[in-house]
Amino acid sequence: MTFELPFLELLGGAVGVLLTLLVFSYLLGDHFLVRLIFYGYVGLMAGYAVLLSFNSVIYPLLFQPLLRDPVGGAIQIAVPLVLSGLLLFKVSTRFSILGNLSLAFLVGVGLAALIGGAIQGTLVPQISAVISPFDLAQASLAAQDRISVIVQGFLILFGTVVTLSYFHYGARPRASGPPRRLEWIETLGWMGQFFIAIALGLIFAGLLKAGFVALVERARTLLDFVNLIQQGF
Repeated sequence: MTFELPFLELLGGAVGVLLTLLVFSYLLGDHFLVRLIFYGYVGLMAGYAVLLSFNSVIYPLLFQPLLRDPVGGAIQIAVPLVLSGLLLFKVSTRFSILGNLSLAFLVGVGLAALIGGAIQGTLVPQISAVISPFDLAQASLAAQDRISVIVQGFLILFGTVVTLSYFHYGARPRASGPPRRLEWIETLGWMGQFFIAIALGLIFAGLLKAGFVALVERARTLLDFVNLIQQGF
C-alpha cells in the first residue's frame, strides 16, 4: 500500500484541518491555542494591510513620482509628506498639537466622502425607489400590474415616512413633565419601529446565512480532506 499524494498538498490540507478544529474547539472554552490562532490571524491581517498599503499607496504615490522626475515629484509629494509627518507628533503628549492639522484634514475628507457616499448610495436610491412607482410611464402597464406597482409604491412611501419619523427629535417643552414630541409624530415613530425591526431582522438573517455558508464550506473542506486521504492510499 503506497501513499501517492504530494507532500505539500497533504501538509496544507492537514494544517487547514488542524486550524479549523482548533477554532471550533473555542465552543468548549477559551484556551491558549485558540488565542494563538487569533493572534496569528490578526498578525497576518496587519501584515497584509501594511503590504497592501505599500503597494497601493506608498510606492505609487511616494516613490514612483520621485523615480520618474526627482524635482517635479518632490514638489508633488511635498504637501502630503508634510501632513503625514505631522501625524507622527500625535504619539507625543507634548507636541501632539502639531498633528491636529493633519488629523483635521483626514476627518474632513473622511466625513465628506461618507456624506457623499450616503447621499449617492442611500438617499438618492431611496428617493428614486419611492418616486418610481408613481411614474406616469407606468400607465402603459396592464391594470392589474399598475395597481400592484402603486400599492408597492405606497407601502415603500409609508415605510420611509414612518421610519424617518422614528428619528425625529423635535420635542416641544410641556408645562408639566419632560419635553415630548407631537402625538402624531409619536404614532408614526411607533409604527416606524416595526419597519426598523423588519430591516434589522433581514440583516441578521443575511449574516446568519453567511455564517452557515462558511460553516458548511469548512465542513465540506474537512470531508474533502478525509476523502483525499482515503484515495491517497
